Amino acid sequence: MKSSITAGQNRNEVLAPSARTPFYLYDESQIQDSLARFRSIPYANSALHFATMANDNPFLLRLLKKEGFGVFVNSPKHLKAAFDAGFSSEDIIFASTGLSRELMELLIKHKIHVNLDSLSQVALYGSLNPGSQVGIRINIDEKSKNNVFIGAESRIGMLESELPALFELASRHGLRLTGTHVYLGTDIALKDILQGIEKTLALSDRFPGLEFIDLGGGFPIDPERFDFEAYKKTVSALFEDYSRKRGRSIKMIIEPGRSLFGQSGTFFTTVTDVKERPNRIIVCCDASASLIPRAMFYEDYNPVTVPGGEGKALFDKPVDIVGSTTYSRDFLAKGISLPRVEVGEQLIFGQAGSYCYSMITRFLGQALPPEILRTVGGQFEIIRPGESFLTEAGR
Repeated sequence: MKSSITAGQNRNEVLAPSARTPFYLYDESQIQDSLARFRSIPYANSALHFATMANDNPFLLRLLKKEGFGVFVNSPKHLKAAFDAGFSSEDIIFASTGLSRELMELLIKHKIHVNLDSLSQVALYGSLNPGSQVGIRINIDEKSKNNVFIGAESRIGMLESELPALFELASRHGLRLTGTHVYLGTDIALKDILQGIEKTLALSDRFPGLEFIDLGGGFPIDPERFDFEAYKKTVSALFEDYSRKRGRSIKMIIEPGRSLFGQSGTFFTTVTDVKERPNRIIVCCDASASLIPRAMFYEDYNPVTVPGGEGKALFDKPVDIVGSTTYSRDFLAKGISLPRVEVGEQLIFGQAGSYCYSMITRFLGQALPPEILRTVGGQFEIIRPGESFLTEAGR
């Protein structure tokens, strides 16, 4: 693989005419830039925990451990992945809904910090681990853009009206409620996220033993759409003021997910057919929406480019890019402008570093693509091998 891939004109592209597609490519330089951006938040008492749902590649998790990040997980599988990557119990935050007794016992056994989101879950946890400390996932009843995680419609978190019963339960079991946890939305604007933080701080005043506030993630993947410099200065000032108000330093936890690796990953596939319809062009590729499936969940298609396509004429009709299956909804892009491509040319899908490989579904029978890292030094390393069900003879 290393000998068959050569660097393109910028670090967002590679030209791989002889590399077998599909595959994912991550750029280590971009990853380091993203890590440094989050580490630059000036508030001293803070911690960064990557949301493993966004990308659970073992190499990338080990890289995060090396760089001093923690992880946020919501399943036993990702808990094991975190342990396998070298994270200790102190590095891990676990939050989910409807935890079973068996799962709670596992988390208690490993001394994992847990954030709970219902009265019955607190009662169960208190009966299993009386006298311990726990965090609470709260619902701040604020509806910002693209947000299905908070407000009356959300299935997650405790409402303010439930807090008196929560405090009574905690007292009964000797639980120490040491922190609050929120998710303020996904891909939301700076003003919305700051408004959500202010409401979170206000509601956290109800917790006398408060030690931390976990703000979750939700940062836009495109840095040009989010003024991170303004964010880090404002959120640090808010927490400095809040800590002075509380008379002690309150820890700020942030859980970047898609925004941490998203821009550093690209997905490569090869054109296998071009069909013309009266009102569109259909470009078929050797992948499937099941291999880059964000759009199957969110109807949010990844941007696509053609290597060397800047000087090419465009198709004279809107283009749909489809997979090589018979699934009627197997679309990788819809109604886009695309340079004229032929069979054998490659397509590159951007913003594929998070919530892409981790969302792969097996129902269309597609072989898992390999994941490749372009190192800071320009070398290419396979960091997770793929599958192949093609006959190797003659290739």
